[in-house]
Amino acid sequence: MSCDRGNRTYYVSDERLRAFRALSAKEKLRWVEELATFLRLAQPGESTRSLDAAQRNPG
Repeated sequence: MSCDRGNRTYYVSDERLRAFRALSAKEKLRWVEELATFLRLAQPGESTRSLDAAQRNPG
């Protein structure tokens, strides 16, 4: 079964949006980096070697 990335929806509550808005810029960047790491790990067939290299050599 294929998953069309353009046909996804995700609901975020107003409470969660307010909580994110209240974060400092540094906290928001950390959150985005953690999300990106999670998404890379969740990719089917993605090698963790590229993730390990990115963590050793942050950009």
